[in-house]
Amino acid sequence: MLHIRKSLIITLAILLMIPLLLPQSVSAKPSASKSAGAKANAKIIYLTFDDGPTAHTGQLLDILDQYHAKATFFMLGPQMQQFQKATKRIVADGHGLGLHGATHVPGKFYKSAYSGLKEMQQANAALNKVAGVKTSLVRTPYGSKPYLKSSYRNVLLAQGGFHLWDWNVDSEDWKYKKDHQKVYNSVMKQIHNVQKRGTAPVVLMHDQEATLKVLPKLLKTLKAEGYQFEILTKKVQPVNFWNDKR
Repeated sequence: MLHIRKSLIITLAILLMIPLLLPQSVSAKPSASKSAGAKANAKIIYLTFDDGPTAHTGQLLDILDQYHAKATFFMLGPQMQQFQKATKRIVADGHGLGLHGATHVPGKFYKSAYSGLKEMQQANAALNKVAGVKTSLVRTPYGSKPYLKSSYRNVLLAQGGFHLWDWNVDSEDWKYKKDHQKVYNSVMKQIHNVQKRGTAPVVLMHDQEATLKVLPKLLKTLKAEGYQFEILTKKVQPVNFWNDKR
């Protein structure tokens, strides 16, 4: 009887020691899963700037560098030719590249199904001449609605091979150039609303002096809230007012 009791005690002691003898890598699985989940739930945001480059692009890029933020620039052909140094720096700094046409005049850009395509091709040629690169991302003047009709889109996207981008957060920084707090409040409210819907915010801003006044505060807040600044590429599904995924 005593022998049986000793055997039971020894067996119990061995069972209690088994977890301590297992490799530590087994207990690391939960933390690995947690890490993967955190990456999947990352808060991505896309900052975009229209109408440049300008005399203020250098300062804009300095601010983005300060906060380790990347953005996408939808640029005009003549502006790239005029501000070649800024254009080259946008490329060298690894920002996203987009085209905004040549004239920025609705009556000219949307004159026909092929006028917009021609302007985007001219802008791409300017980008290639100045910086030695091209892009397939486009944003039409004043957004794609209501001017860019279905037949116009087919020419621009199907024949031209471009990808159409609009936005889901409008800063209206062109409208409230003096009221920086209004711009900040509006942008943050829109970003939070878009994020709640499970969509990545695509923020429309402009390459202008007034935007330099509000940008640092926006970047500081967004970084504090855990947003990651990424650039638009042809691999990202387009966000546009027509829900055209081409």
